[in-house]
Amino acid sequence: MTLITGDRVVMTGRGHRVEPGPGRQDVGFRSQMLKGHLYVVPSDAQPLLTQGVLDRRLFDVTQLLEWRYGDADRGDIPLITQSGTGQAPALRSAQDVKGLAGLGMTTLSLPKSGAAQAWKDMAGGARTLAAGTAKIWLDGRLSYTLDRSTEQIGATGAWKQGMTGEGITVAVLDFGYDPDHPDLKGMVTQTRNFSEEPDIRDNLGHGTHVASTVAGNGEKYRGVAPGARLAVGKVGGAAGASESAIVAGMEWAALEAKAKIVNFSMAAPDEPGIDPVEQAVNTLSAKAGTLFVVAAGNSGRSPVSSPASADAALTVGAVDRRDRMAAFSSTGPRAGDHAVKPDITAPGVGIVAAAAGTDGGHVEMSGTSMASPHVAGAAAILAQRHPDWTGQRLKAALTGSAVPSPGTTPYQQGTGRVDVARALRQQVTAQATDAWAAFPWGGPKERAKTGTITYTNSGDTPVSLDLTREGEVLELGVRKLDVPAGGQASVTLTIDATGRAPGDYAGTVTATAGDTVIRTVAGAYVEPESYDVTITVVGRQGQPADPWMAQIYDPATGTVIEPVFHDGTATVRLPKGDWDVYTEAVEKIDGKWADTAADSPLRVDGDGGRLTVDMRQGRATGVTLDDPSAEIRRGFEFGLAHGAWSFNMITSLNPNAEFFVVPARRPGLTYTLRTLWLSRDVSPSPYVYDLVDRRTDGIPDDPIYRARRKELAKISTTYRASGVAATGMPLAGLPFPGFPGSSLTPLVYDLPLPGTLVRYRTPGVTYESGLQVGTSLTFDGGRLAKRGESGEVWNAAVTGPSFLLPGGNRTGDELTFSGVGLFADGRPGRTGSDASATGAATLARDGRTLARADLAGCEIYRPEGCELRADLPAGAGAYTLTASMRRQVPHSALSTGVESVWTFRSATTEKPQPLPLTAVRYGPGGLDESNRAKPGGVTRMPVWIERNPGAAAAETRSIRLEMSTDDGTSWRRVPLVRTGSGWTAVLRNPSAAGFVSLRAAVTDTAGTGLTQTITRAYAVG
Repeated sequence: MTLITGDRVVMTGRGHRVEPGPGRQDVGFRSQMLKGHLYVVPSDAQPLLTQGVLDRRLFDVTQLLEWRYGDADRGDIPLITQSGTGQAPALRSAQDVKGLAGLGMTTLSLPKSGAAQAWKDMAGGARTLAAGTAKIWLDGRLSYTLDRSTEQIGATGAWKQGMTGEGITVAVLDFGYDPDHPDLKGMVTQTRNFSEEPDIRDNLGHGTHVASTVAGNGEKYRGVAPGARLAVGKVGGAAGASESAIVAGMEWAALEAKAKIVNFSMAAPDEPGIDPVEQAVNTLSAKAGTLFVVAAGNSGRSPVSSPASADAALTVGAVDRRDRMAAFSSTGPRAGDHAVKPDITAPGVGIVAAAAGTDGGHVEMSGTSMASPHVAGAAAILAQRHPDWTGQRLKAALTGSAVPSPGTTPYQQGTGRVDVARALRQQVTAQATDAWAAFPWGGPKERAKTGTITYTNSGDTPVSLDLTREGEVLELGVRKLDVPAGGQASVTLTIDATGRAPGDYAGTVTATAGDTVIRTVAGAYVEPESYDVTITVVGRQGQPADPWMAQIYDPATGTVIEPVFHDGTATVRLPKGDWDVYTEAVEKIDGKWADTAADSPLRVDGDGGRLTVDMRQGRATGVTLDDPSAEIRRGFEFGLAHGAWSFNMITSLNPNAEFFVVPARRPGLTYTLRTLWLSRDVSPSPYVYDLVDRRTDGIPDDPIYRARRKELAKISTTYRASGVAATGMPLAGLPFPGFPGSSLTPLVYDLPLPGTLVRYRTPGVTYESGLQVGTSLTFDGGRLAKRGESGEVWNAAVTGPSFLLPGGNRTGDELTFSGVGLFADGRPGRTGSDASATGAATLARDGRTLARADLAGCEIYRPEGCELRADLPAGAGAYTLTASMRRQVPHSALSTGVESVWTFRSATTEKPQPLPLTAVRYGPGGLDESNRAKPGGVTRMPVWIERNPGAAAAETRSIRLEMSTDDGTSWRRVPLVRTGSGWTAVLRNPSAAGFVSLRAAVTDTAGTGLTQTITRAYAVG
């Protein structure tokens, strides 16, 4: 993965190494796992990140690879720029430069081949970039998150009044539509393709379903507003939708297609600040009066997704057919200011609408993606009645007339489920001003704010409203309000949180007059006891120094705040309590680099707080070894871990000359410095010293590690070939808790297979190990190194399915299966995948296929490309799950086909429940270093069963093993003898060279069955 700086991050499984770009050997790199994502940040980019000039996603390697922005998928970096001066910067070698005049943005692509030079121009640079450009964003991607539902929201009643959305254009920005589906014939009047795909056709089914929910005109399944006209903007395809395509589509919909309403059923995780799509929602809502109806997201928790978090968006959560909140619907409070989102809910569970590519068929889908088009259709119906209303007034009318779900908070539902019939019927709408307050700690004792709610009467008769409030902090100036015909009246709303404990106080104000009911959300957020804190950093030469990295963290929760430094000082507001501050300063002194790291306690109390970090107190690190034939490899790994917070850095600096740490006694803080030592004379090295200086309860006073070979763990390791000669890359790392495989980095490169390597390790430390051969990766779950000598074998037959990692689960009525563990080698405690293998997974119930997914590009660090997801019928049932993959690769002649067929029973669950899946594992003995048995000989083979982690325990009821010597054309049974926790089989190999395939059938006491076939399990010859 080439970064915008021109540096390359090379993934090895879930681990990585960094290759500095041309002329950047002196740049440091910080690697850190945050919320399951790997960030790699060069030292000269960190200041621009903290200033808000660069998008943090530009260095989120996990996200970049998930979006297929890696070097194997594309040769450029897509960007969006915006300048505070109105003129975006001209980046050298930029291509496909397009201006979005209505939004003041520019989209472009930066060829990776020119990234290093473009970065040098920018940062020669850094001050000019910061001053001339408000922001450089990654052009990221968003993903997609009607039979009885139209009646549920009152649309059928509106149709009887002739209100069908006639004369109103609704834009659907999605993944295109099926122009041949009869439900949409004649309904789409404008189209525009902004995606990377060649035409407007919907290849996923999502856009067709959404469009027909808004305005489908089918005989059986009608959309909410069947009289409306659709403008379809295709903004993405199978890989998701790029932000540049989305904002261009928004501009087209609002300014060119003149859509009154825009439906947007896509989402991305919300980050602090405003991203390009959120900004486009707010800008175009104000500029064109357009109403953007946006799905809240399907995380089932807070906060809502982006761009649903935008102020102007009408954010839609999902309910089921009984108006109960859907478990998957994202909730508030909104990130940052704790404001109420979503604004409203709509049906989003089991929605039937048009199915793309089915010759007029229909399909059931669930998600907030299905809820938002209900509200978009309702807005079109309301706009037909009131064509002069702006999008924000339509929003007010729909939210004001919504029906609340009992026992549901505003943070879950906003004002409630949309009711278009009531919205049409009611002649009064409400607009609130200053109806939300955030009260900082230390402000006036009277935490009170005054706002207004203005009621507008569009009818020709006056209305007398009775006002009530629900909420601990809300007070109304009057309880009765008369609103004249065609006029307005306002009520004073006082938000008073005086004496209230810190927390969220969301409530509603309800105005009623007969059957008229208008609900308005209001409330407050009370900040916990917090103070302004000043942090000062003094460099090694006694001058103020801006650290290239600084994090204030809470060890208990893992919360991280990144302060911005100017002239060595940062001021930040923090809640009262005990915090830690990690700072790292990189300085050039007398032509030499000096990198100094410190971790300091920070007590925030009634006097605020002040901390001075003096880098002059740093002491030089060092590692020595009593083997004169070995030399340290340039670069090292440094990490700290403290409770829920951890930090890991891989840098090219010399740990014996350029790295310093400030000693500190900190209970619970673990210090780690890792170095690799290789042979001075032989490449690839016949041995590797993997030395780890690990200290607990702080940063050591004496940060020198003096390693002695006789005190280390020595592992003599054999790496086999899989029937053909190949080269491999042994891997190792220090595990990140909760992220298996993410630490792996190369020990040596291009080791001939079969081959050997002696690994020396620091005893008492847990290491992960792995092996990359071509596109295949195998690794273990980590093992404790023990002093003394031992041996290991890697890439041993039989390669096949394993369950070191979870293989799938059921949550409620959603099933997920992962195929990333189908190619593990034949040793216990390992898992593996091969990115070149292809195949499919299918799920059936009672002989009817429920779901199918292609399995390809299966890699541990990108599991979403190797998953099957299925919505299941409620209740219990019998299921058959099949996973089958094949490979033809130059690095292996073995395990060319792997298939597992599981049968099991499953019922609706309240929480995630691992599926009762099993795998048969084999460890044939007597094979040579290329995994070959002697022709005509006997192979003694241990057999054991692995279960999906967390699945309910069960005993094996029966097991049957068969072998084939003609790639599965014929089979013969092999006897099994029970031995300990498994079985042993004795196989008589053919007299001629060839292969042995294996097929096993297993049942257990839980009723689970497995038939597993491995073609060419091992070689003979």
